[in-house]
Amino acid sequence: MSDTVILRGVAVELDSDVGRQFVVDCVRAAEGLISDKELVEIHEISPADWQNIAKDTALARAIRAERDRRVRSGTAAREAAAKHFVKAPTILDKIMTDEQANARHRIEAIRELRQTAIPENQNAPSQSDRFIITINLGADCVEHYNKSIAINPNDPDEQPKLATPERPKLIVDNEKIDE
Repeated sequence: MSDTVILRGVAVELDSDVGRQFVVDCVRAAEGLISDKELVEIHEISPADWQNIAKDTALARAIRAERDRRVRSGTAAREAAAKHFVKAPTILDKIMTDEQANARHRIEAIRELRQTAIPENQNAPSQSDRFIITINLGADCVEHYNKSIAINPNDPDEQPKLATPERPKLIVDNEKIDE
């Protein structure tokens, strides 16, 4: 068969952006993350085109390759876990509101719901626009680097600032010797 599929009445190359997204959606349907009906609706596939797609060997190869890639990268497991995780707040709510449940279980359910309710960006460490490193070498010797994370041609090219104490003078036979 060919390396094209008919989507929305138009021939689409499998290696195009739309074609690759269709292949990913086919794999997601095979994994049970979306239904075949949703797949047909998303890509507006006619019944006749759906029959032809089912026989397309190039598409079948692309789907197998994408399925293997998703398994190896962990994407398939993450998406499946996310699909199941959406049920967790309902289950936690039942535990939390059950008067007959153990108090410890209710408190743990509350904690988990609170953690789930916090927006993702509040769990992450704050991002800075500068990269700052301070290295203490001891004996009052400190190297300090302060650079912009983003590529910025106007950022001064700061060399490490070396804070060293004044070197002591060498004294030999009660005379100071400068090095």
